[in-house]
Amino acid sequence: MAVSLFLSLLWSGCKNSDEVHNPIIPAPTITEFSPTSGSAGTSVTITGTNFSTAAANNVVMFNGTTATVSAATGTSLTVSVPAGASSGKITVGVSSQTVSSATHFTIVQAPTISGLSPDTGAEGATVTITGVNFSASIINNLVRFNGALALVTAATTTRLTVIVPEDGSTGKVTVQVGSQTAISAEDFVYGATKTVSTLAGSGLFGFADGTGTAAQFNHPIGIALDAAGNIYVTDAENNRIRKVTSTGTVTTLAGDGTAGSADGDGTAARFLSPRGVVLDASGNLYIADGINNRIRKITPTGTVTTLAGSGTRGSTDGNGVSAQFDFPKGIAIDASGNLYVADDLNARIRKVTPTGTVSTLAGSTLGFADGVGTAAQFNRPTGVAVDAAGNVYVADSKNHRIRKITSTGEVSTLAGSTEGIADGLGTAAKFSEPVGVAVDASGNVYVTDSDNNRIRKITPDGSVTTTAGGTLGGFTDGPAATARFNSPSGVAVDASGHIYLSDRLNNRIRKIQ
Repeated sequence: MAVSLFLSLLWSGCKNSDEVHNPIIPAPTITEFSPTSGSAGTSVTITGTNFSTAAANNVVMFNGTTATVSAATGTSLTVSVPAGASSGKITVGVSSQTVSSATHFTIVQAPTISGLSPDTGAEGATVTITGVNFSASIINNLVRFNGALALVTAATTTRLTVIVPEDGSTGKVTVQVGSQTAISAEDFVYGATKTVSTLAGSGLFGFADGTGTAAQFNHPIGIALDAAGNIYVTDAENNRIRKVTSTGTVTTLAGDGTAGSADGDGTAARFLSPRGVVLDASGNLYIADGINNRIRKITPTGTVTTLAGSGTRGSTDGNGVSAQFDFPKGIAIDASGNLYVADDLNARIRKVTPTGTVSTLAGSTLGFADGVGTAAQFNRPTGVAVDAAGNVYVADSKNHRIRKITSTGEVSTLAGSTEGIADGLGTAAKFSEPVGVAVDASGNVYVTDSDNNRIRKITPDGSVTTTAGGTLGGFTDGPAATARFNSPSGVAVDASGHIYLSDRLNNRIRKIQ
């Protein structure tokens, strides 16, 4: 009996001792948190019970991403929303016990600006800003033009319509949503408007050298620029290569006007529906001689030779005249002097080295598929352009898309989907038989949207806006928004951002300044 009493007292003493040294810690609770939404870095106050008064002893997570606790009491925690967090519940852990909030915290993603349309204008003009993560509530978007607050008249999460403020100036456009701000990649040019003018061509189908409207063309298609501001044009139905000075004086560089295939000097040479034209660093021109199925070279003095192509329709790779094309149209050149050809009826993009060796970069059978090399498909590729990094851009005419090909032959879709007319981001945009493409120094791609009679602009992230023209074909010079074109074809852009194009059915060379 004495032993049992002793053991009982001993056990009771041990139990009391454990309770003193290892007290039971009550579980934390979350009553609420404020605010209930925010972006990375937003300060949030969490109220509840049984938090640790030592900030480091509270483990707070936003949907699994750990946050920094800056202040703590037993009933309140102050934390910052961590970068990379996603919407979900907040959890608080104290020692080995964790509690989750009853409701979700909403992460507000940062807005981005992908395009401005137009990117020039005076006070009072309407500008459409495209991007992502804008607020659908007008009052929650603060838009500024180089610091001057603009009036937002319409808003969705991807598009804002704003009025250019009177006290603004040329510079960046910013959109602030909550605590986060997006900045446009390009400047909005204040007070200026793009204007379209005719550099050369009377509008009549015909042939005449001369200055300005005294000159005549017959389906001008390809267009290229040299450093001095001269413009070279493939005058397709006249079977000639024409030169237009910066002041509009038109002369014939090569071709006698007779349909055929002949090498020679100047007008001793012959072409058959020449299409694309490009200039190399030494001033040599390269022509995609369409129905002749050849790539021709013209020296600065006008001597014409054949670089590649047998003249017989086919798709054979090879060197020089052993290679075959089937209606080559667009042509572009990279920094190493390699040519890229939109081989229309072969539905391929071909590469031609400076020595005339022809290979297939991408494409196989007619159709539509992104992919690498011959796994990709095109449908009547027409225009090509090359950027400073060696990426090739293709106007995939019958697919109504602009495609991008890396130097390794990987094909993706930059913009476009089904046939139509719509500005927007990537596949939300629509074209109708785009024909020509050109790339500026900033990586923007300009497109002659032939059946829509518009000039479109695509930013490097794929945002499409309309630079000039309207859906109805016609001829009007003047402000870009009211100018009219009729099946615009070739396009080129100079170092100052001026755009030149061949307005095919208007038989004119136009300039957007």
